[in-house]
Amino acid sequence: MTGKEYQEAKRLLNIGCIAIILMVLIMLLHGCSSVRYVPVETVKIEYRTRDSIRHDSIYKHDSVYIKEKGDTIYKYIKQVENRYLFINKTDTVLQTDSVQVPYPVEKKLTKWESIKLDMGGWMFGALIVLLLYILYRRYIK
Repeated sequence: MTGKEYQEAKRLLNIGCIAIILMVLIMLLHGCSSVRYVPVETVKIEYRTRDSIRHDSIYKHDSVYIKEKGDTIYKYIKQVENRYLFINKTDTVLQTDSVQVPYPVEKKLTKWESIKLDMGGWMFGALIVLLLYILYRRYIK
């Protein structure tokens, strides 16, 4: 490996390390956000409708037919009565239901959980310092 190739490989390694560090830093900062609670629907309203169509029709056929041959009496009466009735009835039921809203109950951390949280932050800081020290020793000196 010549001097130029070594310098080029060193430059690419530095760029790769910086890119990885930036990506990790962006991912860590993306996770820092405040807690937002999703609002829960407190009142639920339900509409239900039912249509009912009833046929109430009357068909009446009345006919009188009288016929006499002798004196010629013809009586022909025809009565037809059609009455159509459609009943459309719509029933609407409105049902309101209130839903209880759950709210978060903050629980205090135990001593062990708080120690883990504190030590995790310190270990992450120590890891970054160690990484910077290794990079400094390897590439600067």
